Amino acid sequence: MSDLGRKNFNDKVSEAVTPESNKSALEKAKEQVTDKVDQFAAKATPDEQKSFGQTVADKAKEGHEDAKAEVSNNQESLADTATAYIDAAKEQVGNAANYISGVVTGATEGAKTGADSTKK
Repeated sequence: MSDLGRKNFNDKVSEAVTPESNKSALEKAKEQVTDKVDQFAAKATPDEQKSFGQTVADKAKEGHEDAKAEVSNNQESLADTATAYIDAAKEQVGNAANYISGVVTGATEGAKTGADSTKK
């Protein structure tokens, strides 16, 4: 049973389990419109005026949306952290390459100087 202006819970479940590829353009458009009307009605109706079922469904939907937002926020911060680590690693690889280049150059020059001194 649904409250006035609200989408029936059974319809919501049916729409959710039906693959998008099996829905016509008209069915998809109808779902979008009825979802928006249902969202508006959920926000416009105070909890104390909703049936128990609608209240539970609205709270579950709200929790789902909050969880999705939290995951999205965490993904952004994880991506930022990963980027920072990658940038730091690149810098350290560059420093290591410069150090090795200096060591090799110094060893090469030392070997050349040593070789030149034995020729004299």
